[in-house]
Amino acid sequence: MIKRNFTVQKIIIFASIIALSFISCGGGGTQYVDPARDRGSAAWGPREVKTTVNRMVDSLYTYLRDDWGRPAYIENRPIRNRTSEHIDTQMVSNEIVTSLIRKRITFIDRTITDDAIKEMEMGMTGLIDPATAIPIGGLVSPNFFLEGEISDNVRFVGNRQVQYLVVTLRLTELRTRTIRWQEQQEFLKVSPTRSVGF
Repeated sequence: MIKRNFTVQKIIIFASIIALSFISCGGGGTQYVDPARDRGSAAWGPREVKTTVNRMVDSLYTYLRDDWGRPAYIENRPIRNRTSEHIDTQMVSNEIVTSLIRKRITFIDRTITDDAIKEMEMGMTGLIDPATAIPIGGLVSPNFFLEGEISDNVRFVGNRQVQYLVVTLRLTELRTRTIRWQEQQEFLKVSPTRSVGF
């Protein structure tokens, strides 16, 4: 009788260990997936971001290298969201700027101009070590604005939603106010509409 109870206890313990390992491995926890392998969904997501960034970076870098051929100092402007859904356009901008900086394209951050001027003024007081003081006349003005928008057109065909998304970016030369480069990335997304039940 004691031996039989011991065997039952061993089976219960063994089954509990298997159940716990199954829960910890497959039933819960966070899983990481490569964003480039995202299959897409009805909402704006990693697939749209990666496709847009790759297209814009390749096209803009090619223009600056082959056609412009001179130093470019770019001020990045916000991408406007003109769609009917929430899109974090700052994420798209950040990825584009990061990729271009890795390719040695220079961006101007005008938001710290006041801080830079204060540091120059401090250097002129004699309180700052001349070896580290910021000299006057070192600031660089942008010669380009990079800006754009995301727009969409949504229609319903039967029980499907059809969304045509267009991401447009342009590079405007400040001296002449001419658009020197412009690129688009299009998405046509078809998804089933959700039925409302009571």
